[in-house]
Amino acid sequence: MAFLQSSTPINSFHHSQVPCKSLENSCGSLYAVFFKRYTSKKLSLPLSIFYGQRKLALKQSNTLQSAKEIKSSTRMHIKGGAEEEEQIAAEDQAEAKQYEQLKKTPIDRAISPTLAKKLETLPPRFRNYCSVLPEDVNLIPLGTRATKIVCTVGPSTCQPAQLMQLIAEGADVLRLNMSHGDFAWHQLVIENIREIVTNSPFVVSVMVDIGSLDSVRIGEFTIEPKLEKNQRFVLTIRHEPSYPPFTSEVSYDGFVNVVNVGDLIQIENGTVQMLVEEVTHTDVICKVIESGTLKSRAPISIRGKSYALHSPSDPEACSPYMAGCDPDADIEFAIRQRVEYIALSFVESAEQVNRLKNLIKERNANIGVVAKIESKAGLEHLEEIVQSSDAVMVARGDLGTAIPYEMVPVWQQRIVSLCRRYKKPCIISTHFLESMVQYPTPTRAEVTDIAEAVKQKTDALMLTTETASGKHPFKAIQIMHSVAVRMEQKLKQDTLDPFLHSWSPNQVSRVNGMVPIATIAENISSSATVLANQRNAKAILVFTQKGFMASLVSNCRPNAPIYAFTPTPTSRNRLSLLYGVRGFRIVFSDDPEITVQRAIQTLFLRGCLQSGDLVVVVADILGGAPVISEEQIESVFHSLGDSKEQLPVSFVRRGLRQLGLKISDAIEAEWSMRDVDLEDSSREKIAIAEEENTTHRRNPELANHSEGEGFTLQRFKTIVANSSEIIHSIQLRIV
Repeated sequence: MAFLQSSTPINSFHHSQVPCKSLENSCGSLYAVFFKRYTSKKLSLPLSIFYGQRKLALKQSNTLQSAKEIKSSTRMHIKGGAEEEEQIAAEDQAEAKQYEQLKKTPIDRAISPTLAKKLETLPPRFRNYCSVLPEDVNLIPLGTRATKIVCTVGPSTCQPAQLMQLIAEGADVLRLNMSHGDFAWHQLVIENIREIVTNSPFVVSVMVDIGSLDSVRIGEFTIEPKLEKNQRFVLTIRHEPSYPPFTSEVSYDGFVNVVNVGDLIQIENGTVQMLVEEVTHTDVICKVIESGTLKSRAPISIRGKSYALHSPSDPEACSPYMAGCDPDADIEFAIRQRVEYIALSFVESAEQVNRLKNLIKERNANIGVVAKIESKAGLEHLEEIVQSSDAVMVARGDLGTAIPYEMVPVWQQRIVSLCRRYKKPCIISTHFLESMVQYPTPTRAEVTDIAEAVKQKTDALMLTTETASGKHPFKAIQIMHSVAVRMEQKLKQDTLDPFLHSWSPNQVSRVNGMVPIATIAENISSSATVLANQRNAKAILVFTQKGFMASLVSNCRPNAPIYAFTPTPTSRNRLSLLYGVRGFRIVFSDDPEITVQRAIQTLFLRGCLQSGDLVVVVADILGGAPVISEEQIESVFHSLGDSKEQLPVSFVRRGLRQLGLKISDAIEAEWSMRDVDLEDSSREKIAIAEEENTTHRRNPELANHSEGEGFTLQRFKTIVANSSEIIHSIQLRIV
């Protein structure tokens, strides 16, 4: 890794490691590394005009020089040293005064001193809303745990106060199982989650789990029951921590709507058969006509009937108890609710994933697809499934019935490793704290299971029945959090992560003389991680439009927490699944340094940073005017637009990157926003006053566009002419 001193030339992207001590001696308290895509150019950049000098701890900024104005729409205003210092001091005083006023904001309701002390760790404007939390709530400070926790919402955790406590206790993703509950119930839960995210400092994403009607199953048994002929057995859709003898739950709540008196129930492909004698609102009472032993999670079918027989494709046409009646209806519901993730059950090929992703794209939605691996066919096509998915879930419950038990941990490790190789988030689910459905303490084996999964550095662990219908949902998440934190502390003492490999220029293939965008981004993230680990940085700050750069840094598994800043609520929420990443929504400015300072101030207010902390900032800065030929512009335009007359708005940013250009974060953020993003942003009530001014300042010819409107070649050329060369930077700052 090449670190710059004043006027150091920058060649094409290169990488080498430098001892930290020598860096300190040569560069003082500021380090920066720059990357350029073109191998044919060199750039000399005086470090005195580098953005990172705005708040140097040693105040050595008297030699600041004015940067040249690049374009009217994207300018870098860097003032003289004395004026700069005065402005920074004035800003600091104003911010400190505002913060002191906020700290005095009173809480409307009377609360206990214990809770009041805990709420002091939250931003003042959220304390009133969060005062409904119970006194014994365990508030998790930001950056404490890297491994994410997915919690399933059910009867034990579906009320607003319960949801807030679950999120406050450390839930990063909330899962809704469409096999249980009706559409109205799921919609109400999602609305409550959205309200909590809007009015509290917590961030969480919503995952809708689409069940498969080919995989309706009975429940778990501590001791597998042996059924005799003429014996009574009850199948129920009640969700309780435990059931009486000879009673089992069914994984599909629409079961009671499909079955009728006189139907023949077959379990485990007819191994056990029952005749339906009575159907109630929640129970199906049967008589055994073919004896046998029931196995946990055995498949159950109704002879001559399909579970989707009376299932319309429109969720609004489903009966109140028919959520999960048809996967297509569930998918339609998830898209309408604008959830962050859809989990697809029993994925056995990449085609299933691509079909769903194409549907989501057609509906102009921004939803990630999670492929659940739970069958032999899924394992046989594992690599293509991982490549096509946005995330992968190791569903150990059903997987354990499809392969020998002793092979489950072997495949778990393989899937986690494969996901990291392809830079896809991985979730491990099922049976982590099964005993805590009934009891307040886990078994030693369960604790070890959690520790082993954390040791594998998977992105997330999932609780199912423990938080959905268990007796101790909050205790369960506390146990999982504490075990994960303790294991992560041990891992930080180990050597470099094996996936964090070194890189050299000779290993990189070039396309048309240029290093591919993805390759540059991957090696920037790797270098940032090495730097943060070597310097024991307090945090890594990443600025991203859609979350791509944050996912690459996350995949490197740095020791420091990753704070990712994005302009849209949807992208921020989706980051909740990534290892070590905490997303924030901020307004992106035309001036990258203003955006960085805005992010740092946000972290100060949240208690994530203190004065004097060392942070690594991964951000782009704008270089000089581009020298791009007409032929290059037209070639990129037609390659992206498929020879059409107009280029879709979503492709303009991609075209600029292929040319090594950038116009401004603010304008590109507008391009990437859909109507629902703008609606969500305004609803969150966190817009900065400067947001409106920035919008009016911008060149309307460049920024304005309507949904569905494309860019002509001439307009694309105008965008290129108003863009600047993009320089990728890694900055080591003292805040």
